[in-house]
Amino acid sequence: MKKSPHPESTAKSRTKDGRWKKGASGNPSGRPVENPARRLLMANAEQLTQTAINLALAGDTTALNACLARIAPPLKGQAAPIQLEMPASGNLLDQAQRILQAATDGTIAPDIAGQLMQALSTMAKVREIDELEQRLAELERSLEK
Repeated sequence: MKKSPHPESTAKSRTKDGRWKKGASGNPSGRPVENPARRLLMANAEQLTQTAINLALAGDTTALNACLARIAPPLKGQAAPIQLEMPASGNLLDQAQRILQAATDGTIAPDIAGQLMQALSTMAKVREIDELEQRLAELERSLEK
């Protein structure tokens, strides 16, 4: 009798050709909730923290940077609010041209202009979907008559 190349513990979960049966897993317990390395670090967290502080106080710049990053994380850039007159027509082309003009005039920063253009692009897609929904509803109503 030929012996299976797979462990006996998984033989019930495999087909004759060695593939996993539908719904069966080679790891029925699933992925462990916690990584063993993380568990080891957490068990020694206080001692590791104190060592990093001691190294920083002794002049180790890498340890100092790590400690300072935890005390005062780097600030994220945040744009100041802007005032931009937009055409009341609701025409996306006119609005896009106004944004580009403001960027070239220096009224708004180029990165802010890019964000506004992205927002206009999203708005165009939303409008398109809304119009398609309305047209579809109209067609359905006309077919019901």
